[in-house]
Amino acid sequence: MNGSALSADVLLAMARDRSAERRNQLGLTLVDLFRDGNNILTERERAMMTDILRRLLSELEVAVRRAIAERLASDPHAPRSLVQRLAHDEIEVAWPVLRESHVLEDVDLIEVIQHRTLEHRLAIAQRGVVSEAVADALVQSNEGSVIVALLGNQNARLSQAAMEYLVEQSERCDAFQDPLLHRSELTVDLARRMFVWVSASLRDHIVKRFELDATMVDDLLESVITKSLADSPSPGKDVTLINEMERAGLVGPSLMLRALMDGDITLYVRIVENLTGIRAQLAKRLLFEEAGEGLAVLCRAVDLPKVEFLEIYSIGRRARLADAKRIKQDCQRIGEFYESLTLDTARTVVLRWRRESSYLSALRELELAQARRT
Repeated sequence: MNGSALSADVLLAMARDRSAERRNQLGLTLVDLFRDGNNILTERERAMMTDILRRLLSELEVAVRRAIAERLASDPHAPRSLVQRLAHDEIEVAWPVLRESHVLEDVDLIEVIQHRTLEHRLAIAQRGVVSEAVADALVQSNEGSVIVALLGNQNARLSQAAMEYLVEQSERCDAFQDPLLHRSELTVDLARRMFVWVSASLRDHIVKRFELDATMVDDLLESVITKSLADSPSPGKDVTLINEMERAGLVGPSLMLRALMDGDITLYVRIVENLTGIRAQLAKRLLFEEAGEGLAVLCRAVDLPKVEFLEIYSIGRRARLADAKRIKQDCQRIGEFYESLTLDTARTVVLRWRRESSYLSALRELELAQARRT
């Protein structure tokens, strides 16, 4: 063997020795020859040594296989077929080559991802370089610890499709949120999606990093919370949600009807208090009054669409077990009254309610003003 410390005859003799000790020694010797003799070995010699090692691997002790993997992991000239075998070995052996070897190609890594263990996938997720194809395969494993390791690896490249999927998954998996927010692939649109479910500290990170418009964010949060209320069987029981909505200033007129449709009067009253500043007792009184003028003023003052006001009025009447035919007739009457109200007039009355308890006198003044205009 050209320039090598051992002749081919010696290697073959060692290969014929069936003792574990001699085989372990042969395996390590061959690896050292690979590493130290890359520039002097002929192609034939390399092929022979690779073949012997491949045949020996299954018979070598784990510690020896691990030592071989460690020595080949950093060798850019290591035989790919041999490194492939090591990559599929048990994790103690496979770890060094999965983490470090540049000999392994994407197809090799994806095969390991699809057919080996969680630990194998964790090793690949922490490689010095992870391509989009390999990252996609790791994401498809749907294993939280693997995905967190991948997201924390800034040398991994994630496709837009993978990012979109992980952003959606982060709604239910808190562990994804922080590492996602620090990914260079995170776009403003994806950050906007995440804003509605991440914790307060992470929300601040999103706002600062992407310089999002506060009004846009509030609109987005309101729309999502509205949907959550629609999907929730009993949103009023979630006191934390109510408080967070109020603190964030996300309470909007459209939530008034949604709360009542879900049977949550407590939430409705708190929304009215937030929007108008009137007392809870008055908010309830206006909801259930048969005449409906006070409720009309309140809803007009927050610029609620007529159709939503009439639905709120009908809900309040049905709660008092009013006849359906009578409710329909009253809706016609109160609807005309609602259309006659101007926004400024309604807000003036509500302002009176906030300052003093003269609810009835304010309504009488309003009625007189309405009569004078007609």
